[in-house]
Amino acid sequence: MVKLAENIIHKEDVDTLTNWLSETDHYTKGQKTIDFENQWSAWQGCKYSIFVNSGSSANLLVVAGLLYSNRLKNNKIIVPAVSWVTTVSPAIMLGLEPILCDADKTNLGLSVEDFESLCIEHNPAAVMMVHVLGHSNHMDQIIKICEKYDVILIEDTCEAHGSTYNGVKLGNFGIASTFSYFYGHQMATVEGGMVCTSDYELYNVMLSIRSHGWLRDNDEEFSKKCLDKYKMYDEFNKQYFFVYPGLNIRNTDINAVVGLSQIKRIDSYIASRNKNYDIYCSHLDGKVWTQKSNNGIVSSLAFGVIDQNKKKITKELIANGIECRPLICGSIQEQPFWYERYAPRDLPVAKSVHEFGFYIPCHQSLEPKQIETICEIILENSNGF
Repeated sequence: MVKLAENIIHKEDVDTLTNWLSETDHYTKGQKTIDFENQWSAWQGCKYSIFVNSGSSANLLVVAGLLYSNRLKNNKIIVPAVSWVTTVSPAIMLGLEPILCDADKTNLGLSVEDFESLCIEHNPAAVMMVHVLGHSNHMDQIIKICEKYDVILIEDTCEAHGSTYNGVKLGNFGIASTFSYFYGHQMATVEGGMVCTSDYELYNVMLSIRSHGWLRDNDEEFSKKCLDKYKMYDEFNKQYFFVYPGLNIRNTDINAVVGLSQIKRIDSYIASRNKNYDIYCSHLDGKVWTQKSNNGIVSSLAFGVIDQNKKKITKELIANGIECRPLICGSIQEQPFWYERYAPRDLPVAKSVHEFGFYIPCHQSLEPKQIETICEIILENSNGF
C-alpha cells in the first residue's frame, strides 16, 4: 500500500516524550507550550504564535478574535469554495455572513477575478483564503484587492507549512494565519494547531479567548488595560474575571514536547515534499491537468489532479494499492451543511474540482519509483480535462 500519509512521529519523538513524562508532574498547558510557540514563531517568521488543539480550532480562534476585537466593519466574510469545512464553518458558527468565492483554475486558491467582483458587490470585512494542498494563491493581486477595498486577509495555511511565495513563507501575508499538526501534515503533534500573527492586540484577544476569556495568559500591559477599563481591582475575584466569550481550545505540554522534537526535522520533510512534487510535474506536465504554482517552494500536502476519467483512474490506483482521496471538500457549495443554508452561486472551477478532482500521495517517505508507477496509471487512464 502506498499511503496518502506516512507516520512522521518517530521513535526519537516518543523517547523524548517518555523521558520528559518521567521527569515532570505538569502535563497541561505550561512552559513547554510557550517554548514551542516561541520556536514556531522564530521558524515561521512572525512575532506571536498560539498553540491550540487543532487547525480547525485555529481558524475558529482567528475569526472570533477579529469579531471580539471589533476589527470587522460588517458581518460579511468571503470564504473559498475549494477549502475544508472548518475553514468555512467558523463564520457560520459566529453569526457572520459567509460568501463563497470560486477557485483559481491553476492553483485552486481564490479566483482573483471572482474575489474582486465580490468585494465590489458586498464590501466584505474579511476574506479567509486557503493555500490548497500547499500551493500559494496569487498573493500580489489579492493583497492589492484587499488594500483597495479595505478587506482583512486571513490565511489558512494548514496544508502549506514551509511553502513560499517570492521567498516569503506563506502565512506571513495576512493579519493572521493558521496551521495544522494533524497526522499527514508536514509535521505532527498527534493533534494540534497554531495561530500566527504579528498584531499585538489581536494576539492578546485570541490568547484570552483560547482559555475561557480570562486574562491569566496575557501580558501585564494588556491585562492592566482590560482591568482598568472594567475597574476590576479585586485581586481575589479577578482570577475568574472573563473579558471575552471564551473557549477552551488549549493544547497540552505533552503535545508541545512532540512539536519541539518534530520541528527539528520539518525543513527536511518540506524539502522532500517539494522534491516529490517536482518529480510528479516532470512526468505529468502537459499531459494531464495538475495543480500548479510557480512562485517558490511547494510543500505539497498531496498532489492534486483533475481529470474527466476520475472514477476510472482512482479505481485503478486503489486496485494497485495506491491510496487516493477526493480533492479535499471538492466544492463547499455541494456539501449539505452549505446548500441547506445558502443560495447557490455559479462556481465553475469549484464544480469541476468537485466532479473530477482527486489527490494522490506526496509525503516525505515516497520513493521516485512509486511516483513513476502512480504517474503511469494516471497517464494510461486519463481522458484529459
